Amino acid sequence: MRGALLVCKKEFLELGKDRKTLFFTFVLPLLLYPLLFGMIGKLNKNDEAKRQGRASRVVLVDPAQVLTPLIQSDARHFERVDKAVPEARKALTNQDLDLIVEVEPDAAAKLGRQETFTVKASYDPSEAASRLGLTRLKDALKRQDETWVKARLSALGASGELATPTKIEAVQAGDMGRTIGKALGSFLPYILMLMMFAGAMQHGIYATAGEKERGTIQSLLATSLPRNQIILGKLLYVFSIGLLSALVNLASMGFAMGRLVSDAAGSGAAQAAAAGGPSLAGLSAIASPVTLGLSFLLMIPLGLFFANLIILGGIQARNTVEAGTALTPGIILVVVLGVFTMAPGIEKWPMLPYIPVVNVSIAIRKLFAQQGNTFEYLVALGMTIGLAALMTWLSTRLLNRESAIFKV
Repeated sequence: MRGALLVCKKEFLELGKDRKTLFFTFVLPLLLYPLLFGMIGKLNKNDEAKRQGRASRVVLVDPAQVLTPLIQSDARHFERVDKAVPEARKALTNQDLDLIVEVEPDAAAKLGRQETFTVKASYDPSEAASRLGLTRLKDALKRQDETWVKARLSALGASGELATPTKIEAVQAGDMGRTIGKALGSFLPYILMLMMFAGAMQHGIYATAGEKERGTIQSLLATSLPRNQIILGKLLYVFSIGLLSALVNLASMGFAMGRLVSDAAGSGAAQAAAAGGPSLAGLSAIASPVTLGLSFLLMIPLGLFFANLIILGGIQARNTVEAGTALTPGIILVVVLGVFTMAPGIEKWPMLPYIPVVNVSIAIRKLFAQQGNTFEYLVALGMTIGLAALMTWLSTRLLNRESAIFKV
């Protein structure tokens, strides 16, 4: 094993000479996620504040003047715009308008006969401001409907509560931490796997096919070190790089999420929770050392599995171009697995905990959602360790052959 450590040390010494690679591999991720998460959070807050502080721009077609007083009296939520319907539809798609409300012509007559009349609301579901306008309209109509119903009941001498025999009081069993954890867990494992594989692949190609191109592989093989020790040394180097990349990305994400937690706790969200809104109690669990540590533990055998694939593909390639071409499908595979595991309800499939690599993503997803399952976690960990051990044995046997290293 001493020979493998010497080869690994050699690779790290070569890496230390390349400051740009060190920066992009280890320093940039530490800066990237806090900046990215902070920017997204700030933009979301600013955008939400702008939407909530601006009245929804509405074109109202109301020949019977049934809803006109309601819309005009609520200047805080509605700004009436005078446009013909054809022009309004174009303005709606151009984001110059939020809502088109069309009331049927005989609405007043139907209202007088205590019949239901139709209100047609056209909106753009892809725009948050348009969706907000529709929500405001529904809320306003709900309040107006209650007023009309109470007036009708009062005219009949009946109680105003006759129309609402029940009232639902919703109590949140979960909290904001669980909600945010589910959202993060849907893409976090995919990002970690992608960064780990991509980071290890770059250095793996340099240490294998790149060494062939530089002509230094012959000098290394001319030493007294056994060939399997050389292979294990390079494997250890690529594995360490991938693991360090995952650790740096995970630490950066943990720091960024911790900042989000502190920002949320310091904002009006705490007062909203006290008033019955979403609880902040579970937010700190997202960035807890236990959650991050258990996630990193799963990444260790997965990193060894990835390192074996990279070494296997890189050392058999004639040059770095061929190695990159051979290993690029690995990134595509990680992307496909990430998209697959992000599908809603996918974690409920009974066979999913027994599918290699996928079960790691699902296990991390559940950890961040505070729904960790001990059995599924241990299955994912055990299967990944077994798979990594099998690949290590297989790659060292295959790469110990002359034809693998001296392929031309």
